[in-house]
Amino acid sequence: MAQADIFKQRLTSAHEGIQVEIVVKETEGDINQIQPLTELEGKDFFTKDIQDYLMSGQADFAVHSLKDVSGENFFKDNTYAIIERDDVHDVAIFNEAVLDKLGDGKTVMIGTSSPRRVEMAMEFLGKALPMINEHHIKIEASMIRGNVDTRLRKLEGGEYDGIILACAGLNRLLRSSSNQEVESLLRNKRLMILPLMECPPAPGQGAIVAETSPGNEEALRILRSLNDDALAKAVNEERKLAHKYGSGCHQKFGVVHIDTGNTSFTYAAGKDRNNKPFSETMPAGIALRKSETELSQKESDLIDKHISLFTSVESIAKRKEQSEHAWVSKTDLWFDLAQQGVWVQGSFEGFGWTFIEETIKSPLVAKFNSKG
Repeated sequence: MAQADIFKQRLTSAHEGIQVEIVVKETEGDINQIQPLTELEGKDFFTKDIQDYLMSGQADFAVHSLKDVSGENFFKDNTYAIIERDDVHDVAIFNEAVLDKLGDGKTVMIGTSSPRRVEMAMEFLGKALPMINEHHIKIEASMIRGNVDTRLRKLEGGEYDGIILACAGLNRLLRSSSNQEVESLLRNKRLMILPLMECPPAPGQGAIVAETSPGNEEALRILRSLNDDALAKAVNEERKLAHKYGSGCHQKFGVVHIDTGNTSFTYAAGKDRNNKPFSETMPAGIALRKSETELSQKESDLIDKHISLFTSVESIAKRKEQSEHAWVSKTDLWFDLAQQGVWVQGSFEGFGWTFIEETIKSPLVAKFNSKG
């Protein structure tokens, strides 16, 4: 519904006088919240029923999360538009009591229904969660289904110690007019923004796509006017690279297009359709941006308003108290600090401030890092 509202706003802003009615249509993925998606037959569990409604002439547009759409038929002709893209990161959200579990050496239970996140995020969290009382991290994945607020309620109820979600969905809900429940469910929680190079997202994650039927000429004209060409190019690069290694919700790899301003590339990593580990960067030979040790004074001032940035293990020793909003310049530093019991929220991944600026200023991270 939040995505449909965004599309409606784009429509009414670009085309004065247009009348828009949002029709809600439940899909197989919405209705069946018991089975893991990997066990359901077919594809497009969150889109097919809506597409059928569209093609029958009962609607002019259909709005989807791009990562829910398979590429086999969807991109064969120009009947779609990429409307916008929010933060592409995944985020792990934890109950505050996770610190007690870590301190007692107990197993931390993480809710996720994604084989990709099980494959990549679980390994990362095993190194990124803080080691307390010298206990080694014990972590286990458990299947979870439901929409964002349902999953947050399950976390709040103690069914899980942490859950993994897409940042984009949380940001959109926090911006919407009906965000009170999500705001409430995020209170007294801890978060970790998962690095893109360690935990690449699903191809197209965070992007909203709208489509129409090929014969609806007026709707086609409107979609063409709303398409974001740069975003469309980025997500198509992701889907093209993903196609080499597999497709569908059972895949164990992620793909992301990264553009820092100084460099642009598409990166994929995980396990392919044959369960073989891989990583690939297109194009090769990337010239990375300056490191955080070379940040300008303006950038440093901006960082100070939002987070505490650590560029070395020694820098944490200069603080009398551990920062609640610790970010690091590179992910290997994150692991070093975790060994010292420090909770880190995220990493610049060596790409610089502009790479992560929108994430740090996003509604989700800003909520956790508000200094009054």
